[in-house]
Amino acid sequence: MAKTTLIFSGGLAPNDATLNAARTIQNVNLVIAADSGLHTAQKLNMRVDVVIGDFDSVDATALARATTRGAQTIRHSTDKDFTDLESALLFAADKKSERIVIVTAGGGRLDHQFGVVAAMFNPKLRETNVEALWNNAHLFALQGPTTCEFAVAIGDTIGLQSFSNKSERIFTTGLRWQLNDETLANFETRGVGNIATADQVSVTVKLGQLIVTHQQQTKS
Repeated sequence: MAKTTLIFSGGLAPNDATLNAARTIQNVNLVIAADSGLHTAQKLNMRVDVVIGDFDSVDATALARATTRGAQTIRHSTDKDFTDLESALLFAADKKSERIVIVTAGGGRLDHQFGVVAAMFNPKLRETNVEALWNNAHLFALQGPTTCEFAVAIGDTIGLQSFSNKSERIFTTGLRWQLNDETLANFETRGVGNIATADQVSVTVKLGQLIVTHQQQTKS
């Protein structure tokens, strides 16, 4: 089984859809809380292995409870030049995680939201499958050459957006508008709003960085 790490980011509390999706992640070998992400992990009654950050927003009682249960704590200075989430991602990479799933509500502030996506594309994560459960969406950060496959419902919305200057040699299956050896530039919106036509979607990118988003249909 792949070594899976679950990372709970700080900031706003994830919604119920995110929490329900986090509960379904199987074969988790390592649970990391980035600062106040500990509150979310404890809400799910998950045992946390590592709490990492500058601890500017985590509740002291929650932190004490985690350490009593054996959690390792890694404290950074508040005057650091990286986010708590980035630190957690690099810790997971050092532990040879093969799959990392971030549980997040994006951090609240707009710069924090951009920071979540940027941290997912750290070059040290190139050999790792990096995903995020973000409110009602599932994000995949692809650094080519790589492929991701995921289950969907027919009619779900799938988005593709280049995060590098351009993403090249993109191939897809299971979408209404297929990409077959195509290129997306980072300023293009051609990949927005595609539709799943099968119960499985596959996206391959040979060169560049590509964000893939899966948004489930809103139930009436």
